[in-house]
Amino acid sequence: MERRIPDPTLMARLQLSVKGVDWASGLVRRWQHETPPGGGWTPHQHVAHLLAAEQHVFHVRIPRILAEERPAFENWDDEAHMARDYRPEGDIEELAEAFMKAREQTVGYFKELTPEQWTRTAEWPGAGEVDLAWVAERALAHALEHFVALLNLHQQFDRHHARAWLGEAGS
Repeated sequence: MERRIPDPTLMARLQLSVKGVDWASGLVRRWQHETPPGGGWTPHQHVAHLLAAEQHVFHVRIPRILAEERPAFENWDDEAHMARDYRPEGDIEELAEAFMKAREQTVGYFKELTPEQWTRTAEWPGAGEVDLAWVAERALAHALEHFVALLNLHQQFDRHHARAWLGEAGS
């Protein structure tokens, strides 16, 4: 059996992961700037972080891995970025739309890679030497982590989902 790089479903999963973020962003829109009980990021902050990571990590690192021999990356301090650059402006659904467009660019980097290109490596902070297939999986995992966080926030903020589904008042 011929092995394909990457897993044939990876590209579809990368593209679909943003649909989950988009959907979950709509679910928490009413509470987009509310800090969850016990602390943590607001829904708006989660989506802003996803967009920033896509643009400042994946869009920077993937081309470098393709162009350079084993580049070594510095840690991208997401907490410092959020403290320095996060702004609560804009609607969470607009951020989700921007994230979907940014993810299209990320997927575009991977679409036409040869098997040899998938094996190109880099030094990734906290992970050591990784290849481009790992980076693609990391991009997928990152979107899914925040999708789950948004769903968990939805569960905390709203415990009567059927009312919203059925269009009933009081949702």
